[in-house]
Amino acid sequence: MAVEIGEELLFGDEGSEEKYEVIYTCELNDKHYLLAALSEELNREETEPEIIGFTYTEDEEGTLFYDEIDENEWPEVEAKFNSYLEELEQEE
Repeated sequence: MAVEIGEELLFGDEGSEEKYEVIYTCELNDKHYLLAALSEELNREETEPEIIGFTYTEDEEGTLFYDEIDENEWPEVEAKFNSYLEELEQEE
């Protein structure tokens, strides 16, 4: 799939989109997921960035389509993300 960590994406209603940076991607149960945070919030040390999550698919032309993560899927995606964060902390 085409989405990578660090990639910037626009989310929101047309005309009021906001720039988000992909902070995590994974595949679970044959679905692709991404977590992203507002780019401007990632650079602020005093606040935790709000994280949004989506599943995504790609058509034959490479166009990406996003859907909200189902509330039943969140616990598994969150657990993988937390494991990823722990691995990053151990590397430091």
